[in-house]
Formats: sequence, structure tokens, C-alpha cells
Amino acid sequence: AKLKPPIPGWECPRLARTSAYPWGIKASRARLVAMEGTQEEEGRLQYGSKLELMLTLVGYAVGLGNIWRFPYLTYSYGGGAFLIPYLVALLALGLPLFVLELGLGQMLRQGTMGIWAKLGVPRLRGVGAAATITTFLVSLYYNVILAWTIYYLGRTLGALFSEGTLPWDDQMRGFQCPPSFLAAREEVANSPYIINQATGLYNKSHIQDFWCPETGVPSVSSEIAAGYVRATATPLSCPAVAAVEFWEKQALQQSSGMDDLGGFNGGLLLAYTVAWILVYICIFKGIASSGKVVYVTATLPYVALIAFFVRAITLPNAVSGIKFYLEPDFSLLLDGTVWMRAVTQIFYSLGVGFGSLIAFASYGSKNSDFVCDAVKVSLINCGTSVFAGFVVFPILGYLALELSEINPCINADDLGDLASIGLSGTGLAFIAFPIAISQMPGGFAWAILFFVMLLCLGIDSEFAMVESVMTVLYDAGWGSKMPRPMFAALICVVSYIIGLIFVTRGGIYWFQLFDYYTCVVSMFFVTAIECCGLMWYRRGTWVSFRERVKENTGRGLGCCFMLSWRLVCPLLLAILTVLSLTTWDLMDAANSVPYPEGTGYLPGWSVWLGWLLGMLPILGFVFFLVLKVPQESKDLETSDGFEAEDERRDFVSCSQPPPADNWSKDAMSPPLDAVVLGKGALSPADIDLKIDREVQTDLPPKPTAAKGASTRCPSREKAQQPKVEDIDAVPIFGWLCGIFTKRLNTPGA
Repeated sequence: AKLKPPIPGWECPRLARTSAYPWGIKASRARLVAMEGTQEEEGRLQYGSKLELMLTLVGYAVGLGNIWRFPYLTYSYGGGAFLIPYLVALLALGLPLFVLELGLGQMLRQGTMGIWAKLGVPRLRGVGAAATITTFLVSLYYNVILAWTIYYLGRTLGALFSEGTLPWDDQMRGFQCPPSFLAAREEVANSPYIINQATGLYNKSHIQDFWCPETGVPSVSSEIAAGYVRATATPLSCPAVAAVEFWEKQALQQSSGMDDLGGFNGGLLLAYTVAWILVYICIFKGIASSGKVVYVTATLPYVALIAFFVRAITLPNAVSGIKFYLEPDFSLLLDGTVWMRAVTQIFYSLGVGFGSLIAFASYGSKNSDFVCDAVKVSLINCGTSVFAGFVVFPILGYLALELSEINPCINADDLGDLASIGLSGTGLAFIAFPIAISQMPGGFAWAILFFVMLLCLGIDSEFAMVESVMTVLYDAGWGSKMPRPMFAALICVVSYIIGLIFVTRGGIYWFQLFDYYTCVVSMFFVTAIECCGLMWYRRGTWVSFRERVKENTGRGLGCCFMLSWRLVCPLLLAILTVLSLTTWDLMDAANSVPYPEGTGYLPGWSVWLGWLLGMLPILGFVFFLVLKVPQESKDLETSDGFEAEDERRDFVSCSQPPPADNWSKDAMSPPLDAVVLGKGALSPADIDLKIDREVQTDLPPKPTAAKGASTRCPSREKAQQPKVEDIDAVPIFGWLCGIFTKRLNTPGA
């Protein structure tokens, strides 16, 4: 619209940061070059809908740890009693930190490094660097889990159309059960009836004549109690041995130790390549592609879990598995290790401290209720973990029953005897579950469903981490001039090359090294600094953040969040950070024995290398902390961060105001005849606005100042609105105020 003569005595107010002027202030969106990274900028990708963001958050939070780690921790640390420290950790740390990271990303429209400049504390951008380094390191080895899953899935499909037998089944062609070692009483050791000569299995009527160790089953190296002798038999059925051998000798082709890489594993290398191609397909257009993928990857695991649950509860001995899972042992709650494990599981499960939540929230709606979103995702995540236990342990109960028919030292009612197989992590996913599946009718269908479920769970978390790294680099200007598909390809290729060490024959040891050390300190440290940076570093930052949340979402952040982020979380996180530094040799390298006599040799330098990996994020933080802050970032430190951003972000057009009740003649002043630059004013003839061509075409003709007119826009605190009767008394004309930063008038701005 053409600029009409200004209202005599009227002065355009500054852009309000709150909703004090709902009638007339409207930002010219996505046209200012300096607005890079905010939701108002048209160049920043957006999720197609709120559902895409929620599915992305659920897919990221609900991962492999919900299936293969939480049930194991529950039965290992008190059964049902473990839920007490787990829920306490969720309420005291997990949920508040989840809300904090979603809020920071949503309000500031940047990745985990860029938010600190927006907060007015650019020196803390090293926190984002620490989170990004951690996320990048985790994404390197996490993708190997996808490679293992793809390898198993490929071998399953291949056997379906060729052998007709699952590749880890003890009935697979060419496999022969090795001799098993039992310890029988001397009096009956030579009896022809103690071992069934036809099947090579023990006679269940003589079960009391066998000796068993406290845990697991006897081996060739076991020290047998007095009065018993070693008896050897070659059984016709040995599903546990077959599954372990397939995992170690075919899938991994495991070498003797970390210092023996042994060359590449061909089949695993192919699967690893496919895994990175799938990740690239998910992220090559950023959230424009990953936001659509989650419709499948975030929902399909629940379909598979429900199907497994229905099958699991109908298996023989399922009740024993559920009992073992839930039976509480409250005495373990006095053990500090239990609480530490609960907190660690919450952090890994929700994914706080990695920067991914901040990145995802920055692509969502600025008006979304992120507190409600965080509560929903947290409940879905924790509920999935608990539900997964009701899927896993009935199946393990069935497995214990099947193996009790083969070995007298495995009790069908005690899942602890399965410790030699492994009930956590890779042991559960690639040994215990495949054994149970091989004993089920319709094993191929269940195997395919299981590994597709693992693939969906894993790929959600993997491309979420890679997307987070891309967001940080893109917002920092690294790769911003490249097409996003090309930039995504560059990230994937670099990660692929670095991660090749994980698909060598010694790769399993490097995988464990990264898994043990990468996050040992960083996730506690990063979240602690996030809380301190918002609440303690600069006075007013918290107040400004709270006001912005209120303005955009309508939700107030009350005393509970303030106390949590100011006191509770920093104190607990500081304690956890210190505790995480108390153990030096996390992998027990000093007592490692080369494979196959032991689990694999770990040289002494592996401990130093592990701690170097663990401290890399902290070193990244220190580097940016001491690095000289750019001048443009120093300008932000002159205010609370939000105000400086508002001043440089928006072109403000003051349209015709409708009637309001709180207008006053006292607020009238001469019209504005200049464009305001920061908190001062310059004549239109003197200012050179370095803005893009699109903005210039939107600028109306420059207004001519009335004689003696004031050129100052009052601050939002002093601006008032005229009364309704005053509006009716004079004609209403259009007027325009522009607010920019001083940096727009500097060369190269």
C-alpha cells in the first residue's frame, strides 16, 4: 500500500517482544539476509506437519536400547524395583532436560552451536561443539549395528530360498555340534544310562548326578568340584553353540584382539555399505526426506513388537520369564550402581545431551507447546521400554526351557543360567533371540520380522544423529553453499571411511571401545553446561527466554522448571560427571585374554585411546571457550541476546491499528521520518541498507518528515496506545518503521 501522510503527533513504537501490540506489528519474513537460521527465514526447512516432528522425536528416542538394554538392566538390578530409580531419574533429570533442549531449539531456530549466540553467550558455543563431537563419534559405530542387522537379514533371506534352514540353526547343512562337557558323579560317570547314546543328551532322570557352577554351564576350563569327573558327549542338538559360532565366526570373523585387525570381513563390509546408503537416502534432502521416512521407521517397530508380544505370551514357560523380569529385589536400591545405571539408561534412551533434540526442534513450529511434546515423547519412550520387557523375557523363558532339555545346568525357571549366552546388547539381539526364533514354528517369518524391527529402530536413531551433525555444520556456514544432497553425501562418505575399522575382523573390539568411552563424560557435562548457560552465565537470559516462550507458545515456565534447571539438574549432573571419572579401565583390558580362549585381547594403550575419545568433546568445549569471539558475536553480549536478535531480525510494518481500550493522547508524538538502526536513528538519505533484492522491492517510498518531527522510535516499555475515541477523531493513515542492527550499516554486512 502507498504510504499515506503520517498522523500528526504519532510515533511508531519499536517491535514488541511480547504480545503488547497484537494489532499492528508484523515482521517482513524471510527477506533479511541477517535472519539466517530462524523460522522466519524461507530458506530454512520446515517439517511438513506437527506429526512429522513427533514421529521424528519418537523414532530418535525409541531405539535399540529400549529393546536390548532396558530389560537386561531391569532384571539385573532389582527386577520390578529397578523401575523406582528409573522413574526418579526420568522426573529429576530426563524430562526437565528433554524440555530444555526442545525449548532451546524451538525458540532459537538454530542447532546446538548456534543457540548460544542467540542467547547472548557466544563463548558457550563450545557446548554445541562438545555435543556435536559426541554425536558424530556415536554415529560412526552405531551404524555398524545396522550393518550387523542387514547381514543377518540378508543371510536369512538367502537361506529362505536356498537351504530352507535358518543360517544359525544347529540343523544347518555342514554344521556339527562340538563335544559338550558335563561333570557327573564318579559313581555313575561310566553308566551307559547317564548319557543317551542316540542323542548325546543327558538323561533327565539322572539330573541330580551332575555338578554345575554357580553361574552358566561347565566348560573345558572349569574347575570341577571333588567327587565329580568330566564326562564328554557329542549331542545332536546344540542351538546355543550354533548361534554363538555363527555370530563369532561368520558374522564377525573375530580376530584374537584389538591389535589384530585381520583385514576386512567381506560380507559385513557389503552390509555396512548398504547401511550408509540407506542413511543417505533418509537424509539427502534433510528433514524434507527424513520427515517422510519416519512414517514407516517410527511406526513399524510397534507393529512388530505387538506381533512378538502376542506370540511371546503364548510360548511355553513364558510365565517364568515374566516373573524373572518383574520380581522385585528392593535391597538392591541401596546400591549406588543401580541408580547410576538408571540415570545412564534415561540419558541414552531419551537422547539428551547429543544436540539432536535441539536440531529437530529448530525445524518445528515456533508456536508448538514443546513442554507437552516432551512429556508425550518421554512417556512413549519409557512405556516402550517397559513393554519391550514383556516381549523379551517370555521369549527368554521359552529359550531357557528349550536349553534345559540339552544341558542339566540350565534351569527353566532361572534365566540367570543364560548368562553364558548373553542377555544384553549384541548377546540378546544376535545370539539369544535368534536361538529362540530358530526353535519356534515359522522361524523364517519371525526372523525377518525381528531384524526388520531392529533395522527400523536403529536407522531412526542413526539418521537423527547424522542430521544433527549436518544441522550444526550448515548453520555454522560450513557447507551452506553446497546443495543439501551433496553436503549429505559428503558427511556420509567421510563417516563411512572413518568407520571402516569397525568391519575388520578386529572391528568388534573397536566397536566396544567407542561404546564404552565415547559418552562416559560428555552427555552429563553437556547438559550441565546447558543448564548453567541459561540460568547462571548472564543475568536476564533466563527471563528473556521465559518471556519468549510465553509469547510464542502461551505457556509459562514456572518455578518448577526454574528450580530444576538452576539447582537440581546442575548439582546432580556435576555429581554424575565426577562419578563417571572414577573408573579408569572400563573394559578391564588388564585381564583380557585373546580370543578364542577369552573374549579378546585389549592392549594397554586401548585404555588411553578410550579416554582420549571420551575427552575429545570436553577438549572441543575448551577450544571454543578460549577462542576469540567474533565481533558480531560480541555485539550480542551487549544485551540479553534476544533483544539484539530482535533488533536485527525484523522489518516492521505498522499497519492500521484497530480500536483498542488503552490508547492515550500522551503517547502521541511527531511521525517517524527515519529508519531506526539499533537504538539510534539515521536519516533515510544517510543509511545504506545492505539487504537482498527482494527486500528492496518491498520498501515503500521514503516518508518525508514534518518540520520539527522527532526521528526517534520509543522503546516498547514506554510505548502506549491511543484510546478508541482518539482514533475516531482523526483520519488513520499508514505508517512504517524499520528496525535493523548496526551491523547492517557496516561494510560486508
